[in-house]
Amino acid sequence: MLSRRLAAICLPTVLTVLLTCSPPDVRIGMGEGDGVKLSYRIVGTGKPLIVIHDGPGYEKSIMFGGFDALRTEMKIVYYDQRGCGRSEPLAANTPLRIWDNVRDLENLRRYFHFKKISLAAHGWGAVIALEYARTYPKHVDSIILVAPISPFAPDREILSIVESLPKDARDKIGAALDDENLSVLEKQEVMMREILPELFYKREAVEDLGLDGLRYASDVRLRLGEELKTLDLFSVLGDITQPTLVIAGRHDISIPVRDQMAYADGIKHASAVVFNESGHFPFLEEHAFFVNLVKEFLHNKSVPALAGFWYMP
Repeated sequence: MLSRRLAAICLPTVLTVLLTCSPPDVRIGMGEGDGVKLSYRIVGTGKPLIVIHDGPGYEKSIMFGGFDALRTEMKIVYYDQRGCGRSEPLAANTPLRIWDNVRDLENLRRYFHFKKISLAAHGWGAVIALEYARTYPKHVDSIILVAPISPFAPDREILSIVESLPKDARDKIGAALDDENLSVLEKQEVMMREILPELFYKREAVEDLGLDGLRYASDVRLRLGEELKTLDLFSVLGDITQPTLVIAGRHDISIPVRDQMAYADGIKHASAVVFNESGHFPFLEEHAFFVNLVKEFLHNKSVPALAGFWYMP
């Protein structure tokens, strides 16, 4: 059974690179994490909004197409997490903890001399955003969670995702898992590339993706190891005091909508919106809707109950 061969493979929430032209005001460089160099990209002016990408093990590029449009409202800061993308690679046998990512974000805030920041996190990035907000509440103005991982059991949907794939994709994954010449990291990457298209509800959106440019640091997830398996975010949501917007895609096969809505149940000052024509990437699949909604939230720290989507006050 394919499901049995998946037992040793932990699949992160998946993303890829959207090929877009950079705006003329873009800045790129290497900033300071907690003892590591972090690749960053900044666009726009105004109050800072730090964007935290999905993974673990992916990169910031996927977020550009969704958040660059906010550059007239905010200073948008993207960064590659520790060991990811263009950030400094991790040395062999270096341990990695969630706390390392939280400290990296704090060091990056200090590096840019930001007194207060807003956070926008996709998928796994919600873990970093919420742990940071709990630890450094005075530095966080507001939080946006886009398709956040389940606060209960982040990895429990892997088998059902693979079983829902078309037969040719399942066959490719099965062949990779049976290939003794492939490492665990290589097998995980095969799974990622086969699952990625299925995370989109709008199939035409997949055609705009540059899969060949994807950087995937398989070792990052493996280094986090058991910490991810025992993660329990729901129990700490009551500690979040900042205004929070939760955005979910109704057709997200990687994370049940009910799990994403649980963030709004647990966070006191939270609103949740379900995008009816999106999967795991609402900021790409319903881009104009996403941008307008986020602008409203950033201005007023709340969202209106409009027709056309599921709203939870």
